[in-house]
Amino acid sequence: MTRYRWLSAEWPVSIATLAKRLKAKPFSSQVRHGFVVDRVRDESLEGRYIERIEYKETVTDPFGVELSFERVEFKKSEFRISISRPGLEIREAPRSFQGLMNQLSEVVDFKVSIASESVSVLEWADKIQYLAKRPIIIDSIQINSLSLKEGVSAKIIVKGEKDVRVACDALTKGRHYLLEKVQLRFVDNISNGFIILGSSGSANLEIDDSSGELLKIVREGLSFLKN
Repeated sequence: MTRYRWLSAEWPVSIATLAKRLKAKPFSSQVRHGFVVDRVRDESLEGRYIERIEYKETVTDPFGVELSFERVEFKKSEFRISISRPGLEIREAPRSFQGLMNQLSEVVDFKVSIASESVSVLEWADKIQYLAKRPIIIDSIQINSLSLKEGVSAKIIVKGEKDVRVACDALTKGRHYLLEKVQLRFVDNISNGFIILGSSGSANLEIDDSSGELLKIVREGLSFLKN
């Protein structure tokens, strides 16, 4: 499964200028963090932000003697910047990528606002179906804050072997709820994997996409939605 996260960002400089500034802050063995620019196009660039984390680990042997070791880890954030919405894409995002966002803001003199997306996952799924020109089914829907009665709510997952949207509508009718995630499959090859869409602008692709065409469709579908 490949995980993607998109964030809203409107860049105040061109892609060429941004690429030049990122290349001026390269990662190497002499620095604790920096960028590697992998690919630059007219409307987008792809790269990695790498952080070297050093810390001391202490363990106790069977005789109660403490042993200390210097450890080094590298945290990598793969990203794609584009001039079109949503602006910033992070692939296999680590638990925290605040360092990446801080450094991207710094290279444009803090003149960019990077914010989380908030989208309708059902509308996103519809856009993917339209762009792919392939019918889909949604066989899993995750709902949060479903109001059962005053002061009582539930978080549930509606799953089925067929499309669950009608059943989900019946369950939530007249109730307050938040739609968090949907899982979709393509009808013409239903056993070939699935895509999970999240309302914060995330997507997990557990599906054959060696050509990268499905990722382009998922990305383009998101760009059509209102934030």
